[in-house]
Amino acid sequence: MTEPAQLHDELLEINEALVLGSLRQHELTEAANALNVQLQTEIAERKRVESALRESEDRYRNLFAAVPIAVFVCDRNAVIQHYNYCAAELLGPDLVFGGGRDCGSLTLYLPDGTLLPSGQNPMIEVLRTGTPALNVEVLIERPDGSRLPVLLKSVALKNAVGEITGAINSLVDITERKQADERQRLLTYELAHRGNNLLAVVQSIASQTLSGTRSIAEARDVLMHRLHALARSQSALLTEGFEGASVTEIIRLEFEGFSEKVTAVGHDVILKRMAAQTFTLLIHELATNAVKYGALSRPEGRIDMRWSIVGAGAEARFKFQWQERDGPPVVPPTRQGFGSVLINKAAAQDFGTSPTIKFEPEGFSYEIDAPMSVVGGNQRASTSRT
Repeated sequence: MTEPAQLHDELLEINEALVLGSLRQHELTEAANALNVQLQTEIAERKRVESALRESEDRYRNLFAAVPIAVFVCDRNAVIQHYNYCAAELLGPDLVFGGGRDCGSLTLYLPDGTLLPSGQNPMIEVLRTGTPALNVEVLIERPDGSRLPVLLKSVALKNAVGEITGAINSLVDITERKQADERQRLLTYELAHRGNNLLAVVQSIASQTLSGTRSIAEARDVLMHRLHALARSQSALLTEGFEGASVTEIIRLEFEGFSEKVTAVGHDVILKRMAAQTFTLLIHELATNAVKYGALSRPEGRIDMRWSIVGAGAEARFKFQWQERDGPPVVPPTRQGFGSVLINKAAAQDFGTSPTIKFEPEGFSYEIDAPMSVVGGNQRASTSRT
């Protein structure tokens, strides 16, 4: 082969190699571009996932912090890793979260006050067995030594292969619920006690009313009026939640039909329950006697009632005055019926002092001067006029 022909063949081979190289480079560029697009897509997806993960973690942290109960997370060795504000407030940061303290260091008691051994700590048991502890009632000792009733919940945390890695625990303060239960128990007992007392009062009223010389019809009428007076005392007590009753309300309920003939002026004194009940029956007996024999038996007759609190503190006294005017001539009773016994003896027993009773020409009068420590409930500083 001549030299020019050989050179020509070599040039052709070189040119073919260059063309093939160019094609290969183009293929590689396209592959690189495709890989770059895929990489950018993967980067964008990774950023989206990371952003979503951060948002999820932020929501978890906010929820963890804001939940209104004590929540804390411990690791496999019971060492507390995370906690919220309520947990720190409830248990005290120095006790629980200072220096890697663990759940087993919390002092727990049974509801009856018996110390719970550390080996029976429900949170430790969850870490050992994986079985959740739900609504376990215990007393937990706070840093100041006080004990708080709580409902304990503990649930194990596990990894992908089911191994226990820790636990999430919560403590719900049930102090208010326990107090409400105790109040309910006391109210139930008090209701039964008051019911028994009320039945005893009814029995006494019935026995005394029916034991005299009245006819059946008259005794029945008197008994019904006295029972109505007792019912009014319960209405007055109901206004104050059965802790006491207002003198103003007791008098108003008794004299609704005699407002033009009765003057009643005084502070809005609250009497204790037993004193209020006796005072209601007392006012009813005084009113009944006034209607039958005294000032209210005549058109021109009048009754003036005044009461007040004199003094303060341990020296305070409740003073009540009943004065009848313009009635018939005053005549002392010739026999001692239930009304007389109530006006004299029952008042002395429940008011801690004997009443002053006068049968004077200007009219019958009745006065009570009793220690507020014996008869008084919570007071309202106001003056009432009926």
